[in-house]
Amino acid sequence: MSPTYKVNIDKERCIACYTCEVACKQEHGLPVGPRLIQVITSGPKMVGQSLRMDFIPMLCMQCGNPACINACPEDAIHKREDGIVLIDEDACTGCKLCIDACPLGAMQYYPEKNIAVKCTYCVERIDKGKLPSCVLCCPTRALKFGDVNEGAAATRKKRAERTAREASYT
Repeated sequence: MSPTYKVNIDKERCIACYTCEVACKQEHGLPVGPRLIQVITSGPKMVGQSLRMDFIPMLCMQCGNPACINACPEDAIHKREDGIVLIDEDACTGCKLCIDACPLGAMQYYPEKNIAVKCTYCVERIDKGKLPSCVLCCPTRALKFGDVNEGAAATRKKRAERTAREASYT
């Protein structure tokens, strides 16, 4: 059975340094405009008696049943066996239907090439046994990469700890 890759995000570790965004743009030679990973700010909000800000790196989650694939009239989008969703740049006509269909806003338009683009977890790096650039460069290790099946137990434990911690604030 082949792995199913996933980038896990620990919002408690993200400090909004934007290193992931810069690393991604450099890795893929992206101009101003398309951002395949984007740090979103949530808050401030009250947690118990304290104000809290969260920073959440958002990127394509390689959905189980990607709406972008179903929306593409050119069949330019496909999913690999390992779960990574890719766009065939030669087949993409830049119609933007996949962008409209994406529930996370992860699909971006690259006007200079008239194509849709999205995070692929740096598939060319993964195929060489390397980490995605955003994961490699994250100074706080807020981003982790691996097989979703191997990481599920660790993620459940982390969520349980966070829930217990947040419950103690009230």
